[in-house]
Amino acid sequence: MSKVWKEKIPNILTMLNMTLGIVVIFLLLYPCHLEHKLLAVFFIIAGGIIDAIDGTIARRWNAVTNMGKQLDSFADLITFGLAPIALVHAIGLTEQSIVVSVFCWIYPLAGAFRLARYNLGDFTDHFIGLPITAAGLILTSYCGIILIWEELSLLVNLAPLTAGLLGILSLLMVSTFKINRLSF
Repeated sequence: MSKVWKEKIPNILTMLNMTLGIVVIFLLLYPCHLEHKLLAVFFIIAGGIIDAIDGTIARRWNAVTNMGKQLDSFADLITFGLAPIALVHAIGLTEQSIVVSVFCWIYPLAGAFRLARYNLGDFTDHFIGLPITAAGLILTSYCGIILIWEELSLLVNLAPLTAGLLGILSLLMVSTFKINRLSF
């Protein structure tokens, strides 16, 4: 395989990840049915799988580029920063508390800060702070559980739980603890 294609394939996968995040946001812009919300959960999780694959391929093929690093951060901000927040809103969790709405604003800002810090450093064997991909998948899984387990809101007050989760994920993203990179 030519060097040009070795560099393009990871970027194409990154753009697919980004496309899934954009589709989720557009899918959830208007009032939608449960099926659309579950499809959004699926698309974000699929984006997480693609995000793991594109980076792995780029590293294995020695095709890591500055362009790829930047595209990956933009894709991550959309798919794991904004799309999960659109899902939180579509489920109606922002209507329950102004605190949830405030944390929905802070969460993508924390994710953007974390991505910028990552792009400025050399983190080949570890991450600093919780990667936005992990935070987005945790938040998306939480939303998926709420969608599937309809009675959960009768058992637990979701507003403080949601605000707490958003706050903790935001803090973990901007924190400076070290996480070793998984290698596939």
